Amino acid sequence: MVKRLQTRGREKGPARAAAPETRPAHLTTDVALTGPHPRSSTAPLHGLTRVDVVLAVLVFGLSMALYVRTLAPGLLLGDSGEFQTLVYTLGMTHATGYPVYLLVAHVFTRLPLGEFAYRVNLFTAVMAAVGLALIYVNGRLLGGWRGAAFGGAVALAVCQVFWWQAVIAELYVIAAALVAGILSLLLLWRQTADWRFLMLAGVLGGLSLGVHNTVALAAPGVVLYLCLTARSKSAWLAAASGAALGVALAFGAFLFIDALDAPSTYYNTTLRHGVSAWGWTAGDIDSPLERLAFLFGARQFQMFLFTDLATNLPVNAQQYWVTLAAMFAPGAIGLMLLGFAAALARRWREGLLLSAVWLGMLMFVLNYNIGDIQVFYIPSFSVLALAAGLGAAALQDAVQWALSRLAATRPWPMIMGVATGLLMLAAMLLPKLGLVTAAWRAGHITFLDPDAWESHYPYPVAFPESTHNVATYVVDRLEDNAILFSTWDKVYPYYFVAH
Repeated sequence: MVKRLQTRGREKGPARAAAPETRPAHLTTDVALTGPHPRSSTAPLHGLTRVDVVLAVLVFGLSMALYVRTLAPGLLLGDSGEFQTLVYTLGMTHATGYPVYLLVAHVFTRLPLGEFAYRVNLFTAVMAAVGLALIYVNGRLLGGWRGAAFGGAVALAVCQVFWWQAVIAELYVIAAALVAGILSLLLLWRQTADWRFLMLAGVLGGLSLGVHNTVALAAPGVVLYLCLTARSKSAWLAAASGAALGVALAFGAFLFIDALDAPSTYYNTTLRHGVSAWGWTAGDIDSPLERLAFLFGARQFQMFLFTDLATNLPVNAQQYWVTLAAMFAPGAIGLMLLGFAAALARRWREGLLLSAVWLGMLMFVLNYNIGDIQVFYIPSFSVLALAAGLGAAALQDAVQWALSRLAATRPWPMIMGVATGLLMLAAMLLPKLGLVTAAWRAGHITFLDPDAWESHYPYPVAFPESTHNVATYVVDRLEDNAILFSTWDKVYPYYFVAH
C-alpha cells in the first residue's frame, strides 16, 4: 500500500517535481493512515488539516466540560486564595511574583461568569484545556495517528494531580500549557521554516518567567534543539529576539504591578514584617529591582533545593515513580517508554528535544525537597503524556507496516492500524472511567484521600463554602485598626473578603 500510494503521488502534478527526501516538510502528504516506515530515522512531521482543528477543539471541549463540572466553586485557602485576591487587587504574590499570570487572569475575570473567585478558578481550567489541545497537536505532528494523539492528551486530562490543579486557582497546569505551546511552535517552525513560529516560541518562553519558572527548565532542551536544527542566523535571531521581547514584557508586567503597591501585595502583607528571617533589612527591598531580586531569588525556598543529594535523590526518584504509577494507567506508562524510544529512532532531533525537556524538569523535582512536590511534577507529566501518544502511534505504524508486507493491496493494514489505536486508547482511558463517572455525578473531584491534606488544602472539597464563611465571620467582627494574627493559609481569604 505504501509503495502504491507513493507511485500514485508521483503521477500528480506538484508531487512529481520534488523527490521525497527534498520535499519541504510543510508540503508533505498527510500520512496519518499509512504512516512512514517504522524504522525510518528521517520521517517528516505530519501535516495538520481541518480535521485536526476539530479534534483539538474536541479535546478542549471535553476537558472543559469535565473541569467546569468539577470546578471549585469559590474562595480557597493558601496560595490559591492569594492568587484569587491578587488577581483582583493586582498586588505582587510570593516568589516569584507571577506578574504575567496576574495581568492575564485579571483581564479574563472581567467576563461576567459567576462570582469573582470562581472566575479565577475557571481561568485555570481554560488554560489547562488549551494545554491539552496543544498536546494533541504535538502528538499529531510527531506521531501522525489522530487517535493516539487524542489518547495522550486525554490521559493527562484525567490524571488526578493535573485534574485537581486544573479546578483551582493555581499555576502548574498553566506552566504545562506553556511548555506544550512552546513545543507546538517549535514543531510548526520545523515543519514550515516560518521564522514567525520560532519568534513566538521565544516570546512564550520569555513571558513564562512571569508565570512559573518551571517552564524555564525546558530552555536547555530548546537551545539544544536549535543547535541541531537552526542552520541560519535568521532563525537564531528570531528565537533570540522573541525571547528578549517576552522577557521585556514580563519585566514590564512586574514594574506595573510593583508600582501599584496594593495594600494586599505580598510585600505589605508578609515580607516587610519578616524580611529579617532571610537575612535582609527593610532597606534591602526599597527599590523595584531589589524586590525583583528577592522574588526571583526565592530566598524562602532555597533551603529546600539540592540538599543531601546522596540521601534525597533515591527517595525523590522513588516518590516520582510512585506518583506517576498512581496517576496514569499501566498501559499509558508503557507507551511513554515506547514513545521516547520511537521519537529518538524516527525523528532523533525531536526525540532529543522531548527527552531534554523532560530530564530538565526531572532533575529539578528530584532535588527539591518540599511537602507538595507532587504538583511540581505536572509540567513534566505533560511531556510524558505526549510520549504516551507517540508510543501508541508507533505501535499503530508497526502493525500497519507489518500487515502491508502481507496484504499490500487490501484495506486490512489500515483497518488493523486503526484497531490497534483504539486498543491503545482503551488501555490509557478505561482504568480512569470510574474516576470520571464518580466525579461527574458528584459535581466535584472525588479522588482525594479524605484523610490527606490535599482534600482540605487549598480546596476543602467536602465543605467548599467554609473558607469564605470563616473569613467573612472574622472580618465582620474586626474593630477599626485591629491587628489580626493568622496562619498563612487564611491570610488572603481575609483580604479577599475585606476587599
